[in-house]
Amino acid sequence: MNEKSFAVAVENTLTDLLTRIEERAPDVECDLVDSVLTLLLPDDSQIIINRQEAVQQIWLACSDGPARFSAQEDQWVDSQNGETLTAALGRLLSRRLPEPVNLD
Repeated sequence: MNEKSFAVAVENTLTDLLTRIEERAPDVECDLVDSVLTLLLPDDSQIIINRQEAVQQIWLACSDGPARFSAQEDQWVDSQNGETLTAALGRLLSRRLPEPVNLD
């Protein structure tokens, strides 16, 4: 994937995540600026998702630890455990919110 197609793919992914989270987890405050998606949760914790162009990955940072996702076909997959970005984010949100969140 070249640099431009990577940037477009990440921006589309982050915008899609923003929309899904706003629809399915209204208690989460979301902010997408310059390809950085910041999620502010009711327990005052944060989840930050951004792109890392040099390695063509999406990185997720939160108090549970970091995760790095690489493009595999039409999904972003954790390079350590094979979990998709949407599954990982849904799991993290479900731990912090009163209701389970499914982003798939």
